Amino acid sequence: MRYLLAAAFAVVFAQAAVAGPDEAENAVTNILFDEKMDNVSYSFRGDGFVDILFGVAVPEDEYIRIVEIIREHPDVPGVLAGRGKGNYCSVP
Repeated sequence: MRYLLAAAFAVVFAQAAVAGPDEAENAVTNILFDEKMDNVSYSFRGDGFVDILFGVAVPEDEYIRIVEIIREHPDVPGVLAGRGKGNYCSVP
């Protein structure tokens, strides 16, 4: 019985440590703000995965660098990134 109880507690605590969509959204929003990147359009799936498109004016190296930062964040379970056909903000 003690083993069953210990296993149940382990499952409950393990589930609490898994990040959800709210944590993923906070992480991506903070990364984009810190990187001063507003030429993007993004949405989140129920499992926390982010679908993100970067505007055509975003340089390729900056696009790759920011996607890697997002992918490395522990609260973001996955990223589907691409380049849009236009820009998502006014470009000077």
